[in-house]
Amino acid sequence: MSQSLHPDVKRFKAFVKKRPYVLRDVNSGEKTLQDIFEEWMLFGEEDDIWESYLKDDEEKDETKKSDEEDEEDSNVDVLNMLKSMNLNDIQHHLGQFSTVVQSVQELVSQFKQQQTPDPSQGPPEQQSPFSFTED
Repeated sequence: MSQSLHPDVKRFKAFVKKRPYVLRDVNSGEKTLQDIFEEWMLFGEEDDIWESYLKDDEEKDETKKSDEEDEEDSNVDVLNMLKSMNLNDIQHHLGQFSTVVQSVQELVSQFKQQQTPDPSQGPPEQQSPFSFTED
């Protein structure tokens, strides 16, 4: 089948094999292979446009590496912080926090008891929004 390909298509395939980064926009869906082929036909292999594709890919790789390094640094920071903590102090603080939570729960339950009416008193009297009096 490769014998039936047009010579320009063969050269384009060789160009893409040497510079696979030019297919970035095709892989991302921004362009079609036809678009890249037309640019290649229009500008040629030696145009600076192809270098811009390479620079964009290099910048993305650098950004990705930087993000990975930042994540590693934050993981190291967390580990160092955990190493420097005194577990006895943490247990003491958690105990204090638990006591505070219990106190708040008791307070809330007391307020709820005050708000709920006593069922032995019967339903509260309701006043009608309309006052009818005999004339």
